[in-house]
Amino acid sequence: MKTKTIIPIVVFLLCFQQVIQAQTLKNKIQKSVVEIGNTFTEIPMERLKRLDQVAFLIFKKMDDNEKMDVLFIDSDNQEISQLAMVWLQTGMIYYGHNTMLSLQSAGISPKIEPISKLAILKEYGFSIRNTRGENPMSYNIDYGSGNWVVYPKSLQSLQSASDNTIEIYVEKISSNETENNNVELIFTDTNTIAREMLYLATRINNLLQTKQ
Repeated sequence: MKTKTIIPIVVFLLCFQQVIQAQTLKNKIQKSVVEIGNTFTEIPMERLKRLDQVAFLIFKKMDDNEKMDVLFIDSDNQEISQLAMVWLQTGMIYYGHNTMLSLQSAGISPKIEPISKLAILKEYGFSIRNTRGENPMSYNIDYGSGNWVVYPKSLQSLQSASDNTIEIYVEKISSNETENNNVELIFTDTNTIAREMLYLATRINNLLQTKQ
């Protein structure tokens, strides 16, 4: 993938003050998004370049008439892939693009146990509860006018990849990155997931606005 020119960070900071399209998010989540956006300057330059590459890949694959699938993959589907999915979806909703991407997460060898790491989302305004339905490891994440249901699942159970699917490996595992629709975006610090996924959403939004 070719590295696209990085738009000055101030553009993104200004974008994060435009909350008019964030009507479906809880007020506390909106405020959290703005606060996290104000820390974009802390992202190292090399990481910005990588995030821009991923954003441009997603943008290129987007089809106006069809949802594009983005799948976050790690080893156990307990933390990194789940949080990456939640925060990118949050960013897309913030910018009013929640219908453009179908986001999922999966693990190579998922741990079928409670996803305790989701609890951190409560600090940002999300409500989380166990659904206590057919899948005891299933959780409902309420973000405002809607919710997501998440649970540990295997990559194999989702293997219906098409040309309209991008697999993002967020942990260092065998990723077959040489395939056109596979990309590595490795996280070594889970504290950066929210910031970088919101940056990714901001970058995608900027590309979409430029296209118009």
